[in-house]
Amino acid sequence: MRLSEERIAVLARGIVDSLLDKELVDLEIAEDRFLFLIESAIIQDLKLEDQIDEEATEFLRKHNANLEEGSPEWEIELDRKREDLAVAKGYVIH
Repeated sequence: MRLSEERIAVLARGIVDSLLDKELVDLEIAEDRFLFLIESAIIQDLKLEDQIDEEATEFLRKHNANLEEGSPEWEIELDRKREDLAVAKGYVIH
């Protein structure tokens, strides 16, 4: 994961505070529980993106051995494979 737990907690708190300040949500659960759910959603999203990256890298290593890892061609093919995997999983890469 590219973000530390501390950074995720700060981001989640910012999201919760913003939603509550702008009265965009009407909580029927405790604020701490809502914060936990936002943190969990961020972590789940980041883990899925990491999984897609790993799968795309492994695919290229197995099926495109002629590409030098880290080369511009590798990066282009890696981006394509990431996008294909993301679409298949119903995920939008950010």
